Amino acid sequence: MPYTITQSCIGCRRCLSACPTGAIQTDGSTKFWIASDRCNQCQGTYGVAQCWAICPTNEGCVPLTSGVAAVPLSSASERSPDYWEAWFATYTRMVARLRGVQESSYWHHWFDTYSQALKRLQTAH
Repeated sequence: MPYTITQSCIGCRRCLSACPTGAIQTDGSTKFWIASDRCNQCQGTYGVAQCWAICPTNEGCVPLTSGVAAVPLSSASERSPDYWEAWFATYTRMVARLRGVQESSYWHHWFDTYSQALKRLQTAH
């Protein structure tokens, strides 16, 4: 499943050098995309897609079929002049996105390893 670049991309260009297959393309200025025929999710090279791992927005690069990219990044109520109406609309959208994303086994492994190391350090003192 190849990745895609969403509207959240800020054009930082970090992903260009991070991609081991050179799948990330640019028009030379602010438009970026991922060539689906070249993207292999960094399988065989890394445990997690590098475009996703290095992205500072945390939603600039997402799996193409995950459904996350199809979620609108802002709604009419989020652009409302009423602060609280916009806040709750953003909150509701973000919670829905979190519930729709499957957790990566990579992060579970990382968290478990970190927790065990932290416990060992705490018991050593």
